[in-house]
Amino acid sequence: MLHAIIMAGGSGTRLWPESRKNRPKQLLRLEGERSFLQQTVDRLSPLVERERIRIFTGKNLRQAVEEQVPELGAEGVVVEPCARNTAACIALAAILCLEQDPDATMVVLPCDHVISPAEEFRETLRAAAHAVDTSPESLLTLGIRPTSPSEAFGYIERSQLWQMEGEIPIFQVSRFREKPSRETAAEYLATGRFFWNAGIFVWRATTILEQLRRHSPGVYEPTMELRAALQESSSRSLAFQEKLATIFPTMESIAMDYAVLEPAAAAGEVLMAAAPFQWDDAGTWSALERLFPHDDAGNTILCSVSSGEPILLETHDCLIRSTDSKRRVVCFGVADLGILVLDDVVLVFDKHREESIRKITQVLRERGLEELL
Repeated sequence: MLHAIIMAGGSGTRLWPESRKNRPKQLLRLEGERSFLQQTVDRLSPLVERERIRIFTGKNLRQAVEEQVPELGAEGVVVEPCARNTAACIALAAILCLEQDPDATMVVLPCDHVISPAEEFRETLRAAAHAVDTSPESLLTLGIRPTSPSEAFGYIERSQLWQMEGEIPIFQVSRFREKPSRETAAEYLATGRFFWNAGIFVWRATTILEQLRRHSPGVYEPTMELRAALQESSSRSLAFQEKLATIFPTMESIAMDYAVLEPAAAAGEVLMAAAPFQWDDAGTWSALERLFPHDDAGNTILCSVSSGEPILLETHDCLIRSTDSKRRVVCFGVADLGILVLDDVVLVFDKHREESIRKITQVLRERGLEELL
């Protein structure tokens, strides 16, 4: 059976000040009534039964996550004792899936992406799951056909076509590439062999554990201690939770891409489904300009109803976001700015230096202004 593992523990610092430590990106509603997390569950629910959807998050977010997805119940939210990166999270998820279903196939995905249309997303997952059924020793990742030479995403280089699953081509993966320079990204785009890495995976739970055994003992060995404890008591038991609190922090902190996927791709054990749907990770303010419409002057306006429409004079190519009901944004004679107005902070930044937002959060931390993080 198909099980969905939603990773919801990130902090989304690149979307500061809207994304905060206790209200990160995945819980935000930037448009409409549903948050990124809720939309992720909505997309999965027609394909995966709700009792087989689990959200993995941190202690500080548990209550907020449970409030946003009450339909999953407390059993659907798994709290990691500490942050140990994606390999540890996925390893824990694998043994929990196997407790429930010895033949579990896992869909592993982040919860903060923008994907449409939803039915094409589900059709791609169906094709991916069937490919894994056909080749249960394989690991499968979803690749997004690039629409621009983006420096913001990692890339997957495909090799030959493995097979067609309906209208979804499944390729063998040659290798994974880190975020490139713009020039290198343009070269990738020209070859037609490179896809954006969406960080969405499909595999058998038993297969990913075997791959961890081969390539990442620092994750695998503590996981086996947890699995032994799980076989003696249920995952909800106090005994297992105490073991989890003790053992999980000892796991190596490493991303699954480095721990398993890169060496497995070199061994010819990774497949890629070429996804037909539209995708963006919406991880930065500039990403939102790709996702939302512009006015005639190239401005992207994302203001709450209570804050009112901004007044813009001789203003162009700006991103304007306001949730402050007490202040109206007025701009005159400016260009290429991000202007973010919240109840407790105003941020104005050069859109071409968006990496400065990370520096800002570092300075706030250094100055002891934790209440703004």
